[in-house]
Amino acid sequence: MKKLGLLLLIFCSALLVSAQEKSNPVLQVVSDSAFLRVLPDEHAEPAGSVFANDSLLAVGRNMDGEWLEVRRTGFKKSGGWIARKLTAFTFSVSQLPITDSTTGLLGIEPVMDSGYAILMINEGTLRNAPSRYANKIVVVPLNLTLPVLERTPDNQWLKINYRGYLGWVAEYTTRATVALDTIPLSPEFAGNPDYAAHEVISPEMQLAQIDRLVSYLTPINKVAAGVLDYWRLMARGDTMECLPPAGNYTDYSIGPRDLIELPELRRQTRLLKQAIADINAAINTMKKCGVYTPPEIQAAYANTISAQHTFVLILQRMNLLRKEIAG
Repeated sequence: MKKLGLLLLIFCSALLVSAQEKSNPVLQVVSDSAFLRVLPDEHAEPAGSVFANDSLLAVGRNMDGEWLEVRRTGFKKSGGWIARKLTAFTFSVSQLPITDSTTGLLGIEPVMDSGYAILMINEGTLRNAPSRYANKIVVVPLNLTLPVLERTPDNQWLKINYRGYLGWVAEYTTRATVALDTIPLSPEFAGNPDYAAHEVISPEMQLAQIDRLVSYLTPINKVAAGVLDYWRLMARGDTMECLPPAGNYTDYSIGPRDLIELPELRRQTRLLKQAIADINAAINTMKKCGVYTPPEIQAAYANTISAQHTFVLILQRMNLLRKEIAG
């Protein structure tokens, strides 16, 4: 009977460990070899070694998501910390709890796990108030996962803690891991008319904005494809008939209302402005229709490649966004 009870205890313990491991997301080491560290710092003492294709269970993150606390399969204790850049995974870092809130602290504000997080998808400026005219505290690098504490009523600004610095970043530089409306509203700005919540924008309005951008961009992208073929063959040394398109494309026009109806335009038009300048430059060089110098060919070819890459990227993004909005 005692043996049976012992076997049952061992069996239940194994089931418990198995269930716990299934609840932890798995990551894979992509570096040839790497140290696990006792703290989330590249200068911290090694806690062990891992090698390419090793699988580890993620149990926590540091204050900016650059380091992940891991343990080996079958072990209950933490194995140490590994730099996120040395791993590959499919889960969201924000789903991990902050298990080290002191290593790497720069400011004076303690870092606490608010239960809400954002991913910096662009480099952002941390300011002391929710305004682009407010004083700059520090620049926040991209690809960090940071705790978010509050939001403005219009959801345009988020209050975060970046390694001990409290401040506000523009929402468009981030990607929230939860619906923005679930993040606590800032008591300081709750009744401020300057931050009043925007009207609810219908899917029809959003789709109309997408259609307008796609209608503007599609013919330009088609022209860019032809220009790219021309400069590709010229760079190869071929002789081509010179039939330059009109070019002189004007920048995509957006106003405040457009940004309200589709905030994504803010991100795309910044890329688009440079791409339009690049394709116009390539076409203007093409219009010489004579003997081009090697530097002219190289510059025009590079400009066209860059421009069309951006056009295709934006069109792909709009297609994905259309699918998300249309459901």
